Amino acid sequence: MRQTCAPKGRPAVSPAVWRSALAVTAPAGVGLGVGRPAEGVMVAMGALSAVLTDVAAAYRHRAITMLLPQLLGAAGAFAMLAAEGRWFAPGVLPALGVVAGVLAALGVEGSLGAMILLMDAEVAMDLPLPGPLWWPPALMLLGGLSVVGLALAGRPFFRGRAERALLAQCLTGCAAVLAPDAAGPAGTARRRALHDVLERARHTGSVGGSVLLARHLPGLLALAETASSAGARGLVADPALVGRLRAEAGRVAAGRAAAKRAAAGRPGAGGAWPPGNGPLDARLVRAARAAVAPGPGPTGSAGLRAGLRAGLSAGLSPGRRRAVVRAVLADPRSWLGGLRVGAALLLAGAAAAHWDLRHPYWAVLNVTFVCRPEVGPVTGRALERFCGTALGLLGSGLVLALVLACAGPDGALLAVLALAAGLVPALSGTGYLYQAAALATVVLMATQLAGDPGLPLLLPNLASCAIGCLAAVLAGELFGPRHRHPVVARRLAGAVEQAALALTPRHPRTAAPAPYRPGAAVSVATAPHLQLAAARAEFERVRREPPWRQGATARWAALIDEVERTVDTALAPAVPADHRHFDATRHHLHRLATDLHRLATRP
Repeated sequence: MRQTCAPKGRPAVSPAVWRSALAVTAPAGVGLGVGRPAEGVMVAMGALSAVLTDVAAAYRHRAITMLLPQLLGAAGAFAMLAAEGRWFAPGVLPALGVVAGVLAALGVEGSLGAMILLMDAEVAMDLPLPGPLWWPPALMLLGGLSVVGLALAGRPFFRGRAERALLAQCLTGCAAVLAPDAAGPAGTARRRALHDVLERARHTGSVGGSVLLARHLPGLLALAETASSAGARGLVADPALVGRLRAEAGRVAAGRAAAKRAAAGRPGAGGAWPPGNGPLDARLVRAARAAVAPGPGPTGSAGLRAGLRAGLSAGLSPGRRRAVVRAVLADPRSWLGGLRVGAALLLAGAAAAHWDLRHPYWAVLNVTFVCRPEVGPVTGRALERFCGTALGLLGSGLVLALVLACAGPDGALLAVLALAAGLVPALSGTGYLYQAAALATVVLMATQLAGDPGLPLLLPNLASCAIGCLAAVLAGELFGPRHRHPVVARRLAGAVEQAALALTPRHPRTAAPAPYRPGAAVSVATAPHLQLAAARAEFERVRREPPWRQGATARWAALIDEVERTVDTALAPAVPADHRHFDATRHHLHRLATDLHRLATRP
C-alpha cells in the first residue's frame, strides 16, 4: 500500500494540460448556456476519452494514438445504442470486451483503442439522449476530434521537434555512457536510460513513419551498441569525442538553422571529428558520423519504406506488421485475454444490477481502465484505481458540498471541472492513483452539471469502483496468465540470440575499419540492448504483482543483471582475439538462449 500511494514524480504542466482543460470544460459550459447540459456533458466525455490517449510526443504518432481510438469509440457507442431493447443487448458489451482484449494484445496503440471502444460504449449506454441513434456517438466524436485538432494544430510550427529531441537524448545518453565517471551502478543506470530512450525512438519511428528517425537510427543503434559495451568493460574513450557528441546533441535539438550552418561550413558546425587514440575511438567516430550526418536520406514513398527498413529493421515493414497482426489473432493467449475482459465486464454489470446501483456503467467503466495488459498486472492497477477513486471522491465531495452550501453558481463547478481535467494529463507521470483521483473528480462534476445531484452518488460511485476492480481481479486471476515471467524470459532469450548474431559480421576483430562515407548505411545487428530494455520494462510490471506472486522477483532481477553483463561482455570492443574465442563465445550465447527459452515455456 505504501509503494502504491507513493508519488513517482511531480505534476508536469504541458500543452496537454491546457488542451484538456479547454476541451472538457468548454462543451459543458456551452451546454449549460444554451439549456442543453446533457449534450454538453456528452461532448465533454468524448473530449475526456481523447485526453486519455494524448500520450505521444511526435505529431505523426499522435495522429494514430488519438484519431483511431476515437473512431473505434464512436463505433462502440453506436453498437450499444443499436442493440438497446433487443434480445441480444446484454451480450453486446461482453462481446465488445472480447474484441477489446484482443486489440489490447497488439501493443500500446491497440490498448488505447480498446479502452476508448469500451469507454464510449459504456457512456452512451448510461447517458441516453433523445434523437436518432447516431446523435450521441456524433457528439462524443465531436469532443474527441476537438482534442485531436488541438493536439495537431502545432505541427506546421513545431514539425520534427519531438523526433529531434529523441535523437538528441540518444546522443547525450551515448556521451554519458562514455564519460570517465560512468562506472559502477551509475554507469549501469546510464546504459539502461540510453537503451530506454532508444526503444522509445524506435517505436515512435515505426508507428509514425518518421523520415528523420529512419535516417538517423541505424547509426545511433551502432553507436549505442559500441558505447554501451565499452562502458560496461570500463574502456575509456577520447574526452574530445565525448564533448563532440554532446555538441552534436545540441545541434540536432536546435533544428534546421544549425543544420544549415553545418552544411555551409559556418562556425558552429562542429568542424572535424577528433581522430581518437585507438580502435575503439575509430569505431565510435564511424558510428557517430553515420548517426549525426546520415546523408540525404530517403525521398518519396519508396525511399521512406527503404529508409524505415534500413533504420528500424525489416521487422517493421508493412508485410511484417500484417504478419504480427495475424500471429496475435491466431494466438490463444490473445483470445484468453479477451475472454478475461469480457468475463470481468459481465461480472461487474451483473453485480451492479443485482444491487441496483445508480449509474451501473461506473462498475464496468472501472473494468475498462484496469484491464490493460501493457501497464502491468491487474491486481496492482486495481488497487491504484480504487485508492485513487476514493481519494478523488473524498476531495471532490468536500468541494461540491462547499459550493452547494454557499449557493455557488455553475461557474464554480466549471472551474473545478477545468482544474480536474487539467490534472488528468498533468498527473500521468506522478502515478495512476493520482490520475484516477482526477478522473473521479471530472466524472462527479460532469454528473452534477448534467442535472444529477452528485453528493448522493459518492457512495454508489465508490461501491461501483470496488465492484469493477474486484471483478477485474477475479477474472484476471481465473483466466489470465499465471505470471509475466515467461515474457521476461523470451525477451532475454531474444537479446542473447541477437548478441550471438552481432558477433558474426565483426569476425575477425583484427580487420581494419572501412573508411567513412557520408550517407553510407551502418551494418549493425538490431540492438540486443533494445530487447534487454523491453525485458526490464516487463520486469517492472512484474514488480506490481500481488505479494503472493513476488517470491521469485529477486531471482529474476539477478538473472536480468547476469544476462546484461553477458551481452555487454560479448559485444565489447576488447583486445583482438582469435577465431576460437568467437566460436566459444557464440556457443555460450546459444546455450544460454536455449536455457532461457526452456525457462519461458515452463508451466
